[in-house]
Amino acid sequence: MITQQAAPQAEIEARMQDIVVYGNYEAVYLFSEEGLYLAKAHSEDSLDEERLAEISLILNDVQRLANTLGKIQRLKEVFMEGENFRKIIFRFFRAFEQNVVLVAVVAPHKTYRRYTNDLQRMINAVSFTDD
Repeated sequence: MITQQAAPQAEIEARMQDIVVYGNYEAVYLFSEEGLYLAKAHSEDSLDEERLAEISLILNDVQRLANTLGKIQRLKEVFMEGENFRKIIFRFFRAFEQNVVLVAVVAPHKTYRRYTNDLQRMINAVSFTDD
């Protein structure tokens, strides 16, 4: 009997949606190195996806500069928090044989590390499966 697996994007987006609901994230996006979205999930209040993609592209350049100027190899994460305690996290890693950026927008006073780590592990697992 042959079982049909869900496409990686569908699996990732389903997990992202769970995180938006249960983790109190406002949005989660996975972008390619070129700023193209690979997967996304957000609450009812959608965010400016294009701006997040632009910031992820800029931070890819910052990652290269950190390596060149500061000898920081393979920058893993950039964390931003405002005075209102809202957070945006940019995670850099490899998946689907390319560099990707995972962006999470987290509501004030909510933690993010556990859900973000779980999501990154899941994306890595899905991206390296053999068909």
